[in-house]
Amino acid sequence: MIEISTDRLVLKKTSKSDKDKELLVSRIGDWEVAKWLCNVPHPYTEDDAEAWFKTLHQKEFSLNVYLDNSLIGGIGLAQDEDKLYEFGYWLGRDYWGQGYATEAGKGLLHYATQKLSSPKIKANYMKGNVASANVLKKLGFNKVGEGKTYCVSRKEEVDCIHVALLKPIGLNKDNVIEAADRFNKKEEIWVPN
Repeated sequence: MIEISTDRLVLKKTSKSDKDKELLVSRIGDWEVAKWLCNVPHPYTEDDAEAWFKTLHQKEFSLNVYLDNSLIGGIGLAQDEDKLYEFGYWLGRDYWGQGYATEAGKGLLHYATQKLSSPKIKANYMKGNVASANVLKKLGFNKVGEGKTYCVSRKEEVDCIHVALLKPIGLNKDNVIEAADRFNKKEEIWVPN
């Protein structure tokens, strides 16, 4: 089972304890957190937490973020039909602005790039979510397009920015522009080799 330690955090599967369930419900159930996440209902219930714990153990790179043995968020990479990995994360509001998202992201992305053969990684963030835009930029993601996605908590379509983790070797301005052009034409993410 994966366990990644960073300077301050541990990324691992949850033990499904009552304490973790309570923390998950209170932290991700906070409207200021849930409104920025596409697949999180609001209000977030204990049944939602149980369902999340079940799926968490079925996905290799879906982990929780712990600080001093306390669950403060979640992070993961989920592979889609096109063999691309989608990167996502969330943190409880009390943990925003302290570098935890960037630290957890660096930990998971470093681990994944060591374990996966040439992973292609994408992410999305909602327009207006400046904090996530900054975290993704610090992690090396670059904008490749824009689009819309349905947000469960808001119960509406929202504008989003599509980004990809582009390897610096062999990239130049032209193939980043080509990636954005392909993205806009096909409405799917494309990451240059």
